[in-house]
Amino acid sequence: MRPALVALLLLAPTAAAAKPQACLTSLEGFPTALSYDSEDQEVRANRSTRERWLGGYGDITCPGYVTLRAMTPGLNDRERSVFCLQFDHETDTYTGFAEGKRDAYVHCAQPTGAFCEKVNASAETARKVAGAAGRVLNGVQAVENSAGAVVLSGSTGSVSAALSNLGATALPIVSAPATLAAAAVTVVAVGGAVYVCSE
Repeated sequence: MRPALVALLLLAPTAAAAKPQACLTSLEGFPTALSYDSEDQEVRANRSTRERWLGGYGDITCPGYVTLRAMTPGLNDRERSVFCLQFDHETDTYTGFAEGKRDAYVHCAQPTGAFCEKVNASAETARKVAGAAGRVLNGVQAVENSAGAVVLSGSTGSVSAALSNLGATALPIVSAPATLAAAAVTVVAVGGAVYVCSE
């Protein structure tokens, strides 16, 4: 009984410090309720002064980073730093996320029609792609960024050939719905997962 009481007392300050904040975002036109810890240091670090003072677009009250976290649940904060939010200003809704630099709202600084999705590739494929950092495979360079993500970009065919050169099957990537009609793709290996980004 006594150890349980001590454990409960140790947890109490942590629970008291957490301040859940309800907010609203919009995902592909659908209002979506989320919540976050208003004291979360990572949320604060990824929320610009502009976003704090001016808020979101339309009815959106969630910080952009909270929406990105909801879209990338399998990644930690460092790993998701390679991604930015795709936002449709005409309809005030998030349409997905892509690989790229962020603006003050965690939106893609140079918006494109690209969006990323996690593909059903094996962890072994992710390790092989990550292990290719700094190499050029079939004309495609595997670049590692500061978050530890390895990015391959090029035509669908050249990226597929580059993955085949690694001994990793490219089939789950090139057959992903996002890539079927895409001329160019970006493959991101991060956090033991593989994401494919295409327009």
